[in-house]
Amino acid sequence: MISDPLYGYAYFNAEFEEPVINNVLIQRLRYIMQLQTAHLVYPGAVHTRFQHSIGTMHLTGLMAEDMVSKTILFYGREALGGYDPHVLIEASRLAGLLHDSGHTAFSHAFEHGILWRRNIPRELSNHEKIGLFLIKHLLDELFDRADKELPGLKTLVYSILGEEEPKGFLRVLRWIVREGYYPADVIDFLRRDSYYAGTIEYGSILYERLYKNTYPLIEGDKAQVVLDRIALGEFKQYMYAKANMYEHVYYHSVCRSFDKLLYEALSLLDEELGLTSRVLGLKEGHLKDYLELTDAYMYGVMMHKALSEDTRLGYLCRRLLVERKPEWRRVGREVVVSSSKGLDELEKTLRLILDHDYRRRVVTGIEEYVLDKLKQWGFSREELWIDILDITPLPKSTIYPGGEEPAKIPTLLIGKRVSGEIVVSEEFNLLMEELPLKILVRAYVPRSKYSGELEFKMTNLLSAAVENALGIDLSAAEKVIKNIYSEYMSRDYSKYRITA
Repeated sequence: MISDPLYGYAYFNAEFEEPVINNVLIQRLRYIMQLQTAHLVYPGAVHTRFQHSIGTMHLTGLMAEDMVSKTILFYGREALGGYDPHVLIEASRLAGLLHDSGHTAFSHAFEHGILWRRNIPRELSNHEKIGLFLIKHLLDELFDRADKELPGLKTLVYSILGEEEPKGFLRVLRWIVREGYYPADVIDFLRRDSYYAGTIEYGSILYERLYKNTYPLIEGDKAQVVLDRIALGEFKQYMYAKANMYEHVYYHSVCRSFDKLLYEALSLLDEELGLTSRVLGLKEGHLKDYLELTDAYMYGVMMHKALSEDTRLGYLCRRLLVERKPEWRRVGREVVVSSSKGLDELEKTLRLILDHDYRRRVVTGIEEYVLDKLKQWGFSREELWIDILDITPLPKSTIYPGGEEPAKIPTLLIGKRVSGEIVVSEEFNLLMEELPLKILVRAYVPRSKYSGELEFKMTNLLSAAVENALGIDLSAAEKVIKNIYSEYMSRDYSKYRITA
């Protein structure tokens, strides 16, 4: 067993899980931090992907065992697709353990800075695809041996982690691990990241109330999950917790500045260390070159450059590791476009999330508007960075249209258990309800060009630029509030003014 600050102890078995845990594929995650740059803002956030992987395995096991038991209770063992319950639970735990095994140095920053900016084959284009590739090359024989004792284990693990949509009850298992609205992966990283970052108010999730009030709904090969309506409040709390972690921790304005610096550093390091070549080399069987890319390895290289090189890369490394001063500094208050402020803002929010071309045009429009007004301050296009971020607690795998049901809008089935049956009472439209769904627009300037005078000016200028680019009135809701308050200002509310 492993002592864990969230769960007390996370248990593992010696027969199947310990050999996987002790494989280099998992052990290297000890040297990759869970959060790429957040530790520069939140010093406690130096936990690793190894800890998260162990936690996800543990929580996946709890959720899978609960769901398997309910499925047998409501539908009989035949609903499990012919698989043994123990094998299903074990496969889910192993999938939870391995779900992040494809990550490399700086995790998602490596995806943004290398995988998505280089000519990388589709089958290696993100950490999930790379992870499955590595699992098949490093653990295939181990799974073959395990299959002799747990028939079907290998197929199940690959099905849960694979790209092709599984059928029947296996779809529920994938939902539990990583693709549901509240999967083990996300629940663990929200609780763990908030714990280590010192922002525990954002990770307060009663996860047991969520999964114990979730039921399987199986009709032939079609399998879904239903949330009991008594847990709907906790689901909303979970969604707000996720949105808050993204807004205040993952997308903290200083973290974003460090991310931008890191992307440039990775591009320069690619020239020296052959980062792209190491990814491409996987297809030729050169796994070692990719596996050695951890935060520990890269920070060693970067610290050497920070202390000894008078180059652009050395300068960036000093900024990141020694001075802790990113080149870009946020100026002015961010502008928020929210789905809760009316139909116009709802439409623009969804378009900015779903249409990347539209998003780029909006960024260009905002930049041109702001730069035109900043001419007197001597700013050039290279000295303004407009950062647009979407804050949506919905998984990226569900919010984008397409897939098996192309027109399907993200919905959560709400229901009750009645006389041993699961009854669906409504389809909870996740884009229509009062859930956090918004766009943040921030402006940054080079640290050398920043001044206090710019703060107030940029706040007003950025708001006007966003209104101009989107064609909306951001103050419409404020005007309604002022009008209503003005209308009732003369009334006597003295007897109602109590502290309750």
